Amino acid sequence: MREIFNAFAFSLSYFTVFPVFVKEMTIDKNTFKYSLFFLPLIGSLIAIVTILVFMFLSSFFHPLYASVVSAVISFALYGYLHTEAITDVVDAWFASYSGKDAYKIMKESTIGAIGAIATFSFVLLKVSIIAYLLYEKKYEIILIVFMFSRLSLTYILPFFKFNKDSFMSQAFEVNGVNKVRFAVLIFLVFAIYLKISAFLLFILALLFLYLNLKILNKRFGFVNGDCLGCSIEITELLLLNIGFFL
Repeated sequence: MREIFNAFAFSLSYFTVFPVFVKEMTIDKNTFKYSLFFLPLIGSLIAIVTILVFMFLSSFFHPLYASVVSAVISFALYGYLHTEAITDVVDAWFASYSGKDAYKIMKESTIGAIGAIATFSFVLLKVSIIAYLLYEKKYEIILIVFMFSRLSLTYILPFFKFNKDSFMSQAFEVNGVNKVRFAVLIFLVFAIYLKISAFLLFILALLFLYLNLKILNKRFGFVNGDCLGCSIEITELLLLNIGFFL
C-alpha cells in the first residue's frame, strides 16, 4: 500500500503543479510501475480542475472569456511540461535536415524561432478547442481525452525502446506490469459510462500516439521524454477536435 501511495504522490508531483506534502518518498522501479496506473487519473484531475475553474469564473465573467482563461490555466496545471516538448521536437526535426544531432538540439536550453512559432500555433489551437468545448459545456470530452492521452501510454510504449535508466524503461521491466495494464481499464469503463462513443476515442488515442511516436522514432532514431510529451499533446489536440463531433 505504501508503494502505491508513493506512486500516486510521485505522479502528482512530477506531472502536475499540485502540491504534495510527503516528507519521505521512496522511489524505485515499483513506483514507476504503479505510476502507469495513476497517469490517466492525473489527466482526469487536470480536466476536473479546468472545468471547475470555468464554472467559477463563469459566475463573474462572460462564459466566452471564462472558457479561454480556463483553457490557458489547463496548461499551467501540468507546468507546461508537454508544451515545452513540442518546442524541442520541432527544433530537432528541422535541425536534423542539416545533419545536426537531434538529441543535442532537444537538450539545449535555448529554443529556435521555428520551434517557438510552432509551439505558439499549437497552443493557440489547443486553447481554442478547449475553450470551445467548455463554452459548449461538453465537459465529458475534455475529461475523457485527458485520461486517454495518458492511459494509452501503458499499451503503446512497449513497442518502443527507451534509455535503460528512463522512467518508462524501468516501469515496464518489473514484474506485475500486466496487472497494471488490466487495472487501468477501469478508466475506460468510466469513460464509456460518461459517453458511449468513448471507446472510439480510446482506439484513436492508441492509434494517434503510436503513429506519432513511430514517425518521430523513424526521423530521429530514438524516442525520449520530449517525443512522448509532444506525442501526447498532438494526440490530445486531435482527440479534442474529433470528440466535439461525437
